[in-house]
Amino acid sequence: MAGSGSWQFPFPGWVYLVGGGPGDPGLLTARARRLLEGAEVIVFDPGLEGCLRSVAAPTAQRVAVTGEGAGEGADATVPASGAGTVVAAGLVASRLARWVREGLRVVRLYRGDPATSPAARDEARRLVAAGVPFLVVPGVPSGAGSIPGVALEPPLSGLRVLVTRAAEQAGELAEAIRLLGGEPVEAPLIAIRPVTEAGELDEYLRDGGHGWWAFTSVNAVRAVAHRLQALGLDARALAGARLAAVGEATRAELARLGLRADLVPREFTGEHLWSALAAEIVPGERVVWPRGDRADTAPAERLRGRGADLRAPVAYRTVLQPQEARAAREELLAGRLDVLTFASPSAVEAFVEGVGRDVTARCLDPRQAPRPVGQRPRVVCIGPRSAERARRLGLPVDRVPAQYTAAGLVSALVEQGTAQGGE
Repeated sequence: MAGSGSWQFPFPGWVYLVGGGPGDPGLLTARARRLLEGAEVIVFDPGLEGCLRSVAAPTAQRVAVTGEGAGEGADATVPASGAGTVVAAGLVASRLARWVREGLRVVRLYRGDPATSPAARDEARRLVAAGVPFLVVPGVPSGAGSIPGVALEPPLSGLRVLVTRAAEQAGELAEAIRLLGGEPVEAPLIAIRPVTEAGELDEYLRDGGHGWWAFTSVNAVRAVAHRLQALGLDARALAGARLAAVGEATRAELARLGLRADLVPREFTGEHLWSALAAEIVPGERVVWPRGDRADTAPAERLRGRGADLRAPVAYRTVLQPQEARAAREELLAGRLDVLTFASPSAVEAFVEGVGRDVTARCLDPRQAPRPVGQRPRVVCIGPRSAERARRLGLPVDRVPAQYTAAGLVSALVEQGTAQGGE
């Protein structure tokens, strides 16, 4: 897998429109370098070959743009020398969309800055029409160009966004916020810990090659990978079993182990997984669901109604860390937070416990309008379960993304940032 260090290429399924500057590798921004190091496909304008030789992973597919619109100041009729693949300018957006839908990490590298590139503006419009999200990373020279209906300037410019995910999962969301021009304020209100007694899960892993395994989170996949290693096993232990997963991130985590998900429902919730799985199982078939200790087991019970042999071993623990909310409490009281994000019901609980119900009621009164009309921060929850818990604990909920994923959460932030007019 391409990449460098511990930095993860944020959010599969997004295209990164990156400014390559005049073609001098020394003038690439730090963010552009990190994205190029982690990209699996790089579509580039002529004249940027030196940047690729200097920064891109040797395994990355490099695709040169030919024809009109191949970046500012470039000879648009000559393909880049030594390029293994070329693509006509008019086909770039459709190719970008196809590659990200295949789960690849894709960078579109422009000469100069995307905000002043006619090619970037045209391709951004086409990506919007295709329903493919994108992030813009400015280059040299930078500009304040814009497209009607398409924000190429940082849409979160100046906004301070509270990130409450576990420390090991907050990095990609915080990095995306930075890429969008915002300022992440990290408060890891939950921590994911291994179980102290994994005997039940280990038993199923030793006999893991039949029936179904249902993975409802990335954490569950990582917990299983940890136990496989502890047992001296690997992904072959699940050979012969069928795998179900909630969401693209969980599917991708399985793929990193060399496992392919057989069932991924369109809606990224556990409830939809159980409905889809109920239609696939046969009576008496075993279904192993490695879960967190705080997971709601009631929705999965419908599998037993279909005759399944449901096993639900606890694979990891979610630990609340309300003490991490102290800094957020001060920021909230001072009016220095513009958006609060919650990616789990547990994070909502830890926030309210750590900040205090009195401060919550004072600063996050659902009866008050959010910024920019009112004074309270906007609240964005990753999905309906987090939103339900927030409302139950007295928090307002201003947005729930259409896709219940970290990438969907970023899309919701972009929409909120645009609505606030960059305040």
